[in-house]
Parts: sequence; C-alpha cells; structure tokens
Amino acid sequence: GCAAAMTGAVWPARLQRLRHGPLVEAAGAAELWLDGGHNPAAGIALAEALGRLRPRPLHLVCGMLNTKDVAGFLAPLADCAEDLAGVDIPGEAATLSAGQTVAAAEAAGLRARPAASLAAAVREIAAADPGARILICGSLYLAGRVLRENG
Repeated sequence: GCAAAMTGAVWPARLQRLRHGPLVEAAGAAELWLDGGHNPAAGIALAEALGRLRPRPLHLVCGMLNTKDVAGFLAPLADCAEDLAGVDIPGEAATLSAGQTVAAAEAAGLRARPAASLAAAVREIAAADPGARILICGSLYLAGRVLRENG
C-alpha cells in the first residue's frame, strides 16, 4: 500500500535530532527533533521513521502555511502523538495562525492547544513530560528558522 511505497523515499529537512541551541536548552531532558515535511506523504514517512525510534511519548509542535493540507499531513501522526502545540511561523505572511493549526489537528484526531512561540511550546511540553520526544514539524520555513537559530 501507500506506506510500503514510501519506505525508500527521501524528503527534504527530514527527521533530525537537534543537539544544541536555545530550544534544546528549553527542552531540558526531553529529546528535540525537527522535520520539514508538510504534505500527506511526508506525514506517512514521518510516522514510519518515528516508529523506528526507541519509544518515548511524542509531542508535536507544529506550524504550517495556509497553502498546505494540514489535516492530511497530521492524520498519519495522530496515532503516534500524545498531543500538538500549534504555533505561528514568525515572519511568514502565509502562516496559519496557531489557532487554525490547532483546529486542523483536532479535526485529524489530535489533542491540541495553541502556544505563544516555539520556545514556549517546548518549555511547556518539557515541564509537563520531562521524558518526552518533542518534534517540531509542519513547514520547511519553520524548519529553516529553527536550524538558523539552533543549528
């Protein structure tokens, strides 16, 4: 099926562990990961890749553009994530608001809430679940910003 066809796929800004920078410091003992995928195929590939990691509770921090299929991207992740924090993508005119991302996540079956910023989202998750795996996802623009600030 669809998942099998995706197994060998390579997608840009694919799942990578962040190891230094202010967001990693904000995460404390939690693992911090980043992925730039933003379409349904990327959501499937991401869910598969996460499934190969040692199990930890997964929390998503998601910012997306209003041109993307948000529910399509999030649906494959709804089964493996505990919840989602929605954020605006700073400096992007086409960003979905945090609230719009939250609404799409809820429609995809995820518990979701808005966060004031990436740093706030990471701090809140780490405080509530220190053993968490936190994944920042949803946009290449968001991923690029994170890499510039935490590369």
